Amino acid sequence: MRQIIPYIIIAVLPSCSDGLLEECKVIEEWRVQNYKIEKKQCPDLVLAHYSRYDVSIDGKTNGISASRIDSCIFTWEAESENFLIINVCENTIKELKPHKIPLYPKLIDSVTLFSRELNQTQILKRKQIEKLAGDWNNSKTRGYSDEPFDSAFSVFPAYQYRLVVFSKGTKRPFYAYNFLILDSSNWKYEMSKTGELEYFHSYWKK
Repeated sequence: MRQIIPYIIIAVLPSCSDGLLEECKVIEEWRVQNYKIEKKQCPDLVLAHYSRYDVSIDGKTNGISASRIDSCIFTWEAESENFLIINVCENTIKELKPHKIPLYPKLIDSVTLFSRELNQTQILKRKQIEKLAGDWNNSKTRGYSDEPFDSAFSVFPAYQYRLVVFSKGTKRPFYAYNFLILDSSNWKYEMSKTGELEYFHSYWKK
């Protein structure tokens, strides 16, 4: 009777240290004041390629990549409350910082909530208005969006809800998705400290 000897096949995958996998290559760069933007071509897991724009300040690279808007304009979030518009053609840098205008419940006449999914509008109750105002005033900055106001949640459907705050003859529009809210200045804010995905759904009366 023949004896069957089991064996194990060990596959050795190449690592970056083997020099077999490609590394990111700088294919173009721009300098504006003490900022440098490098366009890099990088491989993904299947050796296809994608481009990214790395930003460095005085030679020190920040981990957040920039977005290219057109042939001249790049946008870059240096910090959560520091957003830069870098113009490589005019050699200029414009800094944007949030300026959140508080909501005062006693001055609010009404708030409408429009559901994009249901194509319906509701009016918030007074307790809901107080909660909305409190959470807005205490909200944390999530970042700036360079997308059009009603399309800022570009990786999702444009928005889930549109809110309009009416106060003393004026109205302020907001767009919302999950627990994020965006005002007309295009700064995003987190309305839930715990990242509650159902935050804005909870305002909707079914």
